[in-house]
Amino acid sequence: MTKITQIVGQNKRWVRLQVDPAELRPLMKREDARPLRDMIIWLGLMGGFASLTTLLWGSWHAVIPLYIYSILYSTGSQSREHETGHGTAFKTKALNQFFFELTSFMVLRESFLRTKSHDTHHLHTIITDKDPEIVTPVPPNYRALLANLFMIDRCIRGLKDTTIHALNLLTEKDRHSGRTALPVRAAGKARLWLLILAATVAWSLYLSSWLPVLLIGPLPTMFGGSLRHFFALSQHVGLAQNVRDYRLNTRTIYLGPVLGFLYMNMQYHLEHHLYPNVPYYNLPALHELIKDQCPPAYEGLWPVFTELLPVLWRQRKEPGYFIKRVLPGPGTASS
Repeated sequence: MTKITQIVGQNKRWVRLQVDPAELRPLMKREDARPLRDMIIWLGLMGGFASLTTLLWGSWHAVIPLYIYSILYSTGSQSREHETGHGTAFKTKALNQFFFELTSFMVLRESFLRTKSHDTHHLHTIITDKDPEIVTPVPPNYRALLANLFMIDRCIRGLKDTTIHALNLLTEKDRHSGRTALPVRAAGKARLWLLILAATVAWSLYLSSWLPVLLIGPLPTMFGGSLRHFFALSQHVGLAQNVRDYRLNTRTIYLGPVLGFLYMNMQYHLEHHLYPNVPYYNLPALHELIKDQCPPAYEGLWPVFTELLPVLWRQRKEPGYFIKRVLPGPGTASS
C-alpha cells in the first residue's frame, strides 16, 4: 500500500510516494555477489571484444568488435560510475570505491566532481537555476546535442579539468561551486590519469598503431558514446522543469535484458530518483511496488524519442512547452 506524502529538503517540498517501511526495507539491502558477477561479465565482454579487435586489426572487420567494445567502455562505464558513485552497488565499501574510481577514469570525470554534482542533481532535479546536470537547456542547443552524440564536449572538459587539477589548481567551476581547495589526493589521482593517458599515446606511437588509443582513453568514450547520450536524453529531457514531483520530470522505460544490463537498470529512473538508496538490482521490484502511483512506463526507447524529438523542435520558439505526464488516481497531482 502506498500513499502520497510531502518531504522537506533545503526548505523545498517534494511530492513523493511513501512505501510501507516493511516493504521497502528488503529492497534497500545491498550485497556483493550480484554486482560483482555483473562487473566480471562486463569486464569479460570488454576483454573479449578488445581481443577480437586486436586479432582483426588491419581489416575493416575490426570495426564491428571495436564498436561493441566502445559501447561497453563508454555506456557501460557511465552506468557503473553512476551506481557506484551513489555507493549503493556493493555492500562492501572497498569494492564500491574501487569500481567507482575505475569507471570515473573511463568516463573522464573525477570522482570528487561527480559526487557533489550528482547529489545536487538529485536534490534539485530539473530545477533550472540549481541542477548542474541538465542534459540540454531550454531552448535547446542543437550544436551541443549533436556534439554529445560522441561525447566530444564531455571529453574535452574532462581532459581540461584533469589537467588543471593535476597542477593542484581549481577550475572556474570549482570556484563557482564554493570550493576553496582540492580534496586530499585529488591532484595525485589527476596526475595518475594523465600518466596513464600519456603512456597509452606513447604505446600507440611506439607501435605505429591507433589500436591502444582506441581501447583506452577518450576515443572509445567518444566512439561508443551515442547510446550513452540517448540514455541520458531519455531520463528527463522534454519533461516539466521547476516542478517538485519526480513523476512529472523523470521517465521509466522498459528495456530488454541486454540494454538493461548495459544501463545497470537505470531505465527505472523514476524509481531511482524516488528512492536513490535502493540498489540497481532491486529497482525492478521497486517498480512493481509503486507503479500504481506513477505514470505508465514507456515501452522502449522508440516511443520516448518519437515523443521527445518534436518537443525539442517546438521548444525553439516555445521554451515553456513540455510533455505533460498524467498522474494516476485522485489527489496525486504535483504541488
